[in-house]
Amino acid sequence: MAELEDQNGFAKLLSSGIKALRQHPDYKTKRKKPETFSTGQSYLDKIADQLGVSANTIKSWMGQMGSKYIPGRIEDAKLFGVIWIILENSEMDIRWFTELLQTTSIPVVKPAIPLWIASCLKKAKKQQKNGLFGAPSDQDIKKVIERLFDDKPDNQKFAMEVKPLGHNLPTRWSNTFIGRRHELEAIRQWMLSPSPMCLITGWAGMGKTTIALEAAYACVGRLHREGITLDKCWPRFRCMIWVSADLKNLSFNDFLNTIAYQLGRAELIDKSINEKQLVVRHALAAYAREEQILLIVDSIDTADSDISQFINDLPQGVKVILTARENLNQNYGEAFRDMNIIQLSGLQKTEALDFLIQEVSRHDKMFHPPDKQKKIKQLLHASSEMHMQLISATAGNPKALSLSIAYIIDNDIPIQRLIKEIEEASYSLLGLFEYLFGRTWIRCHEDTRRLWQVLCFFTRPPDANSWAQAAGLDVRRFHHAVEQMRTYALIQPERVNEQLHYRGHQTVIAYGEQNLSENQEMELASRKRWVQYYINYLDTYLKREQPSAAYWNYLLGRDLEKIKQEWPNIYKALEWAYMEGQSEFLIELVIRVSHFLSRVNLPLRIEYGLKAAKAARQLDEPILEALFQIDTAGWALIEINDLNRGLQQIEAGLQVLEHLDADNPDVCDLKVLGLAFKSRLSLKENQPDKAADILDEAVNIPSSPIIQHRLLLVKGDLCLQRSQYKEAVRWYEEANKISAVYGGEKTIEAYFNLGVAYVECGEAEKAEKAFGHVLYDKTQPNQIELIYYYYGRAQLSAGTGDYAEALRLNKKALAIIDSWEQTISIRNEVEQFNEVLENKLDKSNGDFTKY
Repeated sequence: MAELEDQNGFAKLLSSGIKALRQHPDYKTKRKKPETFSTGQSYLDKIADQLGVSANTIKSWMGQMGSKYIPGRIEDAKLFGVIWIILENSEMDIRWFTELLQTTSIPVVKPAIPLWIASCLKKAKKQQKNGLFGAPSDQDIKKVIERLFDDKPDNQKFAMEVKPLGHNLPTRWSNTFIGRRHELEAIRQWMLSPSPMCLITGWAGMGKTTIALEAAYACVGRLHREGITLDKCWPRFRCMIWVSADLKNLSFNDFLNTIAYQLGRAELIDKSINEKQLVVRHALAAYAREEQILLIVDSIDTADSDISQFINDLPQGVKVILTARENLNQNYGEAFRDMNIIQLSGLQKTEALDFLIQEVSRHDKMFHPPDKQKKIKQLLHASSEMHMQLISATAGNPKALSLSIAYIIDNDIPIQRLIKEIEEASYSLLGLFEYLFGRTWIRCHEDTRRLWQVLCFFTRPPDANSWAQAAGLDVRRFHHAVEQMRTYALIQPERVNEQLHYRGHQTVIAYGEQNLSENQEMELASRKRWVQYYINYLDTYLKREQPSAAYWNYLLGRDLEKIKQEWPNIYKALEWAYMEGQSEFLIELVIRVSHFLSRVNLPLRIEYGLKAAKAARQLDEPILEALFQIDTAGWALIEINDLNRGLQQIEAGLQVLEHLDADNPDVCDLKVLGLAFKSRLSLKENQPDKAADILDEAVNIPSSPIIQHRLLLVKGDLCLQRSQYKEAVRWYEEANKISAVYGGEKTIEAYFNLGVAYVECGEAEKAEKAFGHVLYDKTQPNQIELIYYYYGRAQLSAGTGDYAEALRLNKKALAIIDSWEQTISIRNEVEQFNEVLENKLDKSNGDFTKY
């Protein structure tokens, strides 16, 4: 049953949909001849017959019998039945469908996608031609979906069906897979069973990640030896999603982002968690209805607790493999329903022996001096009894075996002696790793220890440049240290986007972090090098040649792909700088990322803009404090329509400037900028006279071209609001000319408002050209550019009298606003324009609903 949470809103929307059927030939009222004294059957009677309810029931749903008769709930089959009748026989659109469901308890996917709408319509029940009640046919649903989504642009498909990526499985650590045949078969059998979850549990180093990865690769037909020898068919999954928490705690947000990206829903990455988790779950449900999805969460015991709850509530068709430490087995067994648990212990004797020989052979193929080669040969040709003693001492733990072999080869220690020391060291695997890592640590070169310790800095596996910088090593020393870490089985290289990165096992990272915590002086020095690396990285991939002024020379104008790839580590550096009170680093990073955040995460820009302002105050940097308050935070608050907080920050920044040298060019710039933003706020509050007075004050203060550009845009906005369209064109064109002096800007509003002014002046060709400039990269426009582009084109169509096309384009802008940032300031304006267009169509033909 669907609960009606907004009964009046539901009735109003449903009524508009039902009334849209009155003009359809199948629903027109057919009057019988007067002599029959019958009024015939109304369109409401026909709808009621198809749903198996009375006409009065339909009227109560529509609110025609009074608000108190609107029901509190409606059966899903009947609700979607009436929705189906409306969508099949009218021109009601996606927005109507979404808004109607939002008045109920039914979760809504925004932006709507075809699979979700289809899944809803399959729940509909109405009378068929044979007199029985049933769901619409798949072919009929497909026709309705094609109508609803027939206006998608070719190069930017938002709010539509997208195919998920096949998988994002990480690179295997080895070219071969040894043992675990019975465990692999158990995983395969689970995949074929109804059970939704499988937990692979065991102590560190037992191979939980390896076996989960091997099973996943088997499902894409890339089996190693053990998978092949099973001689069984592995199931195929439409999509496999790997989420790993093996470096640092995996946040719920990161977890959802990974799933969203793999499902082709990258536009969700910067949404709020509450919105994101709902949409991600329904996206999973939509895709899983076609074929099963496999989700693998590695090291869930280190992840956010919210992830466990999300996994426990996954839709049918999604199977989940989890890995966790043995001591958390009971906790996870109780948390999840119907879970299959596979307990990993040490390798069986024959499997362990194969693994030992493989590891020794791997070292044999690597370059080693003669004395090391001699040890490799001795170890390779040692007796089976000696091999079995080493296996027994390490409890058959693959990671412990690898570390032991590497230790024997690189040290002057006979195998018998190591076995004895291991046996005497501890009776637990935890003690075993402590012993092995301790021995390895002693043998490591100082450079290797540095690399080992700073590996914990990175959220994502580092590349050579970032890792070497954090450790303070040059190229030669770095590669020598990396080779030693590989020799000791501490890291494994992997390629990401054609670039080499280095991944370490959890136990390796934890041991390095433990040692680093004992040397705070070294940790601080390393952290500073790490942050400085990302400051330089941002300079390389964001900084412009023009303008030369700091902060403004990071205005957007370059490909952001490199920044997006490294953003998790950059954000980690930003967090550390704030948490540890490193104000200088915090300010340097915020100066560089503010404009980047304006396109990807406005709330984060506001948050760190305010933190940077506080840091600048502590460092007695008033100009920077005012800059962060006025532009970084103040401007962004205006953009999300938080006008009161925006004004507070701007006023606070201007107050700081009151105590500074009035002739300082930077002070002048920020005063003009603050006044320009205050004027813009007044315009938003529909106070043009107040805005004009503020502008009169601002124009008398000298300012740089960057600030003049922004001031002229607001002057154009004032003329636009006063319907002085030719004057508005003059100011906007002047603003764009000034920006060309320092390399130009991707200022969306400059071209959008210029286009609007051209529309009002009746210059359609110039308006179309101006709106085209809104799209910086026409082949891959981003969401905010498309909002302004479609809204501008809608105004252009309305200006030429094509209100139907204008309404179609305007609704596309609204759909993107819903999927991007619902609080964006332009939202109210677009919604109001939508109402104007609907009223114009209503007056012109009496039936705007078909648009």
